[in-house]
Amino acid sequence: MAWLGAVLVAGLGIFWVVRRRHMYPGGWAFAFSLRYEGDREALAKARALSQDRARRAAQEEAAAQDALASAEAGHERRLRALEHKIAGLRSPGSGARIDGLGELVLFTHLVMVRSDTTTHPIELAGLDARFELGQQNYSVYLTDAAGHVHRAKYPHRPAPDALLAERFDEDRVRDFVVAIQNAAARENSFRARIPEQLQTFESELAAARADTSVQDAARERLGAVRERNSGDPHRKAADAALGDALKAWEELTGHRPPKHPLSLGGIFIGSP
Repeated sequence: MAWLGAVLVAGLGIFWVVRRRHMYPGGWAFAFSLRYEGDREALAKARALSQDRARRAAQEEAAAQDALASAEAGHERRLRALEHKIAGLRSPGSGARIDGLGELVLFTHLVMVRSDTTTHPIELAGLDARFELGQQNYSVYLTDAAGHVHRAKYPHRPAPDALLAERFDEDRVRDFVVAIQNAAARENSFRARIPEQLQTFESELAAARADTSVQDAARERLGAVRERNSGDPHRKAADAALGDALKAWEELTGHRPPKHPLSLGGIFIGSP
């Protein structure tokens, strides 16, 4: 792979020559001769000072712009979080899965009843759950807030022809009923607190929408940075010195040099 290294070195050498002639136009002597070293150095220093001032201004403005974007994003996250809380109170959905047994699956806010063809929810708010022992099945009766009753069966003594039927343990079924009862109690408490919580979060949301002080301050800082940079006497002096250096070189060689050195991109895509 020695040839690759040689090609790379040769390419860098060609780039250096092209770049130097681009930076100091007017002929080989003006670009490389020791006679014009002082002229080249004066132009290089003027370029470097102007670019340094421009870079500092750009960095300050970028930092202020980032601070504004961060403030706006933070405000938006605050609004979305409050809106999410409000939506969760108004329509809590099923919530997380807690437990399941047979055809019933218990979630934070409801019990889901499953069959081979359908599923339907029973809300926990106002729900009453009770266990009943039968000769062949344990039964779990769910009575919703409207008084509708659903019976879930858990066989403990299947019919003789149902050899593969699942058999349920009494303690397991009783524990499941207790879990439903406790979840219903928590849901009743949750529902009772909803009006007060909604009022609190809606007030917070209205206040958050109205409070734009953080992003307003960041926007003012960005404006101040831009104004300061546009009127910066040091930057103006550096730009004026560069203008003088460019003019002096043009008077010396008859060729106007570029403000900025040539980059690799300038060679391949024609940009400085």
